[in-house]
Amino acid sequence: MLNPFAKQDFDGLYAFMRPIWHETYGEILPPTQIDFLLEKYFSAQSLQAYLAQGYEYFKIDNVGVLVIVERENEIYLDKLYLLPTDRGKGYPQRVFSELLKRGKDILLNVNKGNQRAVSCYKKNGFFIEETVDIDLGDGMVNQDYVMRKRQEK
Repeated sequence: MLNPFAKQDFDGLYAFMRPIWHETYGEILPPTQIDFLLEKYFSAQSLQAYLAQGYEYFKIDNVGVLVIVERENEIYLDKLYLLPTDRGKGYPQRVFSELLKRGKDILLNVNKGNQRAVSCYKKNGFFIEETVDIDLGDGMVNQDYVMRKRQEK
């Protein structure tokens, strides 16, 4: 289910993510902010910087993308996106199960307006740890929940 990215996967990542982000955030964020964030996270230059920081990129079958970075005490789930046609099929639960095998809590940020994702995370045992506003500059702000799923002891 989780397959590490090959070079060609990185080459097509921006094109894969663009329609998903516009569908996901179209009613939450202005289009200029969506495009800014797509460039910030998925441009070739940005991808190189994230890889240099230890971020790992996985394909979820051929229907989604997972991006994580493993920290000393937790796994930061940076991105988890599925094609709209493949939502509701249990992929997140399987992803979380795989990540928990690493023996650490899972931490993530999610846009407060993305209720579909917030509900999915809550259903899968995540709780809201805090609320944060992230200033992106030029009047753009991400309003996020920081959510955590504890490693079962």
